Amino acid sequence: MSLNAYVAARKRALYDELSSGQEPSFGEYDPVLLREARAKGAPQMGSTTLAPDRITVEFIFSDQQGALILPIKLEPPERIIFLPIPEWVIESIWQGEIDGSYHFESDAVVLVEQLLSSLEPEANAALFAVRKVIGKA
Repeated sequence: MSLNAYVAARKRALYDELSSGQEPSFGEYDPVLLREARAKGAPQMGSTTLAPDRITVEFIFSDQQGALILPIKLEPPERIIFLPIPEWVIESIWQGEIDGSYHFESDAVVLVEQLLSSLEPEANAALFAVRKVIGKA
C-alpha cells in the first residue's frame, strides 16, 4: 500500500470512529481536547502533516464560538521519505512541462549518488522543513 493510500485509509477510519461518537482506536491524542471538541459538534477532516517517524492528522470541530483542532499522531509502518526533485529534472517555465536532461555518464553517476545520499535518515529529515516554493522569492 502506498503512503497516500495508507494515510487516506487511516484518516477515514479515524473520521468514521469520531463521527459515530467513538474514541479513536489507534493513534495518540489528548482525551481532554477530544471531550472539548465533541462539545462543539461533528468532526471535519483537517490537514495531514508528515515527518520521518510520524503522521499527524487533524480533525476540526466547530460551533458558533469557534473551532478546535484535534491532532492525532500516528506511527507509520516504516520510515517516511521525502523524495526531492532530482537535479537533472528540468521544467519548461513557458510550457509547464517537466522532463529529464542530458549529462555525461560520469556526471549522471554523481547526480544519482547525490539523490541516493538524500535518502539517508539525517539528510532526508532536513528535507521535511519548510521549502521555498519554486518561482517565489
